[in-house]
Amino acid sequence: MRTRNLAIILLTAVLFATASLSYAQPGQMKDAIEQLAVDMHVGLSRSTLNEQQKAQFLDDFRELREAHQNHQMFAAMRAARSIRTELNSGAFQPEDRQRIQQDLQQIKEAREDRT
Repeated sequence: MRTRNLAIILLTAVLFATASLSYAQPGQMKDAIEQLAVDMHVGLSRSTLNEQQKAQFLDDFRELREAHQNHQMFAAMRAARSIRTELNSGAFQPEDRQRIQQDLQQIKEAREDRT
């Protein structure tokens, strides 16, 4: 009887863990996008972009976030490409550029994990 109860508890724990992992992926995407927002804010404040370029950069970020929320892969790719173009323009500090690129990579990986 005790072995049966233990088996039921273990099975329940495994099922719960599996269900938790399936819900963790959208959270990973949200965390990655939030980290990107923080790193972009810091990077923009230290960049040499003019106000119009900064506004465009932020618009691209909003488009990226909305595209991920609405599962619009091509819009997300366009926005990410535009962000990468600005990152590679030389206007960002190297450490800020690297952090933002890592954030974009984490978003890409989280998106691939969801499919």
